[in-house]
Amino acid sequence: MDGGRFKFVDLFAGIGGFHHALAELGGECVLAVERDIDCQKVYRRFVTRLDNDIRTRLDSDIREITCYADGTDRSLEDVDDRVPDHDVLCAGFPCQPFSKSGFQEGVRDRTRGTLFHDVMTIVMAKKPQFVMLENVRNLAGPRHRDTWKDIINSLTDEGYRVRAEPLVLSPHRLSKEDGGAPQIRDRVFILAYRLSGPEKLDSEPLLSRDLSPGWDPDCWRIEDYLDDDDSIDNLADYQLSDAERTWVEAWQAFVERIDSDRLPGFPIWIDAFRSKPLIPAGTPAWKANFLRQNSAFYNEHEDVIDDWLIETWGPNGLTVEDFPQSRRKFEWQARKAQPTRPDRDLSKLVLQFRPSGIRVKPATYLPALVAITQTSVIGSRMRRITPREAARLQGLPTDLFDNAGVGDAAAYKQLGNAVNVGVVKAAARALFGAGNATWLAAPPVELHRVV
Repeated sequence: MDGGRFKFVDLFAGIGGFHHALAELGGECVLAVERDIDCQKVYRRFVTRLDNDIRTRLDSDIREITCYADGTDRSLEDVDDRVPDHDVLCAGFPCQPFSKSGFQEGVRDRTRGTLFHDVMTIVMAKKPQFVMLENVRNLAGPRHRDTWKDIINSLTDEGYRVRAEPLVLSPHRLSKEDGGAPQIRDRVFILAYRLSGPEKLDSEPLLSRDLSPGWDPDCWRIEDYLDDDDSIDNLADYQLSDAERTWVEAWQAFVERIDSDRLPGFPIWIDAFRSKPLIPAGTPAWKANFLRQNSAFYNEHEDVIDDWLIETWGPNGLTVEDFPQSRRKFEWQARKAQPTRPDRDLSKLVLQFRPSGIRVKPATYLPALVAITQTSVIGSRMRRITPREAARLQGLPTDLFDNAGVGDAAAYKQLGNAVNVGVVKAAARALFGAGNATWLAAPPVELHRVV
């Protein structure tokens, strides 16, 4: 650490979520590794806007650092020479099942053939004071129990204190003051610091899932994070197509006409509207249950539904049975925001056009950012969120993609894979405090971000 600034490396860097967070806490990135070309373009653009005294090395393949050309492991001494000294190692590494073949004689053998193996190789060679890892929530699920155990054991075997229980964090559970944002993004974090003395390894959490005690995520209002439509030059690119507007119009009529204050919580399937459910042999139990529920719902509201089924919608005069199969399915998840029949208004909700159907939710916090085809639609605007708005939800500069040479599809994908800046900052502060980081008193760095 020089001049009060700690140094970090950013592995599997994406578009720099870790980099933005740690730089704002006063860190200097000395090495980043990312092989996606579009991500590199965005990452380089961010790095060039930082102070001139910062020189981040950007490599494209971690295996060139940890392995020889023939695929065999480099010695730890060789890896040590290839990686700059650093205080913090962070990595949003891809999740791969760990092989149980081999001799299982040590950490490097235990994780061989996985990208975590490469992360751990650098940890063993450089021995950074802190390690911050992030992955999809499923990494901590029952199907990956052995993988999780191997990761935790690998770090503890190298002298790191790490919480054995999964720590799942999301920006919507953080208040705005604590760096949160109205977006669900459940990710598992593995936080570790290197022991320097006789301190015991234990499983006491470095921080809890409840980062903002007393905060109610339903207090979010997504409208506060949107740009004025008049300020969006290519607004038409994000507005709904005629077909999408037709689907929304038809389903709006449906929710208005059902004479009940309680719409079904199960998925509504037009094709299952029958007086008796049609359940072929071999139908999975979950699907059979939905078919029965839809049949019972149809019988309860038969007259209204039959009239709705034959009505025509949109400029082409389509019935709902002419809609694509995925648009003949509907999921009402907005009862909390619109509990009674007179309240039902899709234009005040958030919509997603998913392969499983049209899903509607309260306009508080958004579902997780995903690919462009499922980008959330703000009902009050009848348009999708823009890449600038999605970047804001991730805590990233809204101008990150300006003149970066990547299109919207790539931008949405990158943002959907990115780590959330506010969550990383909260996790890093807790980790650095637990590990007695010497730089905590240093003032944060102002990056002059466009928000």
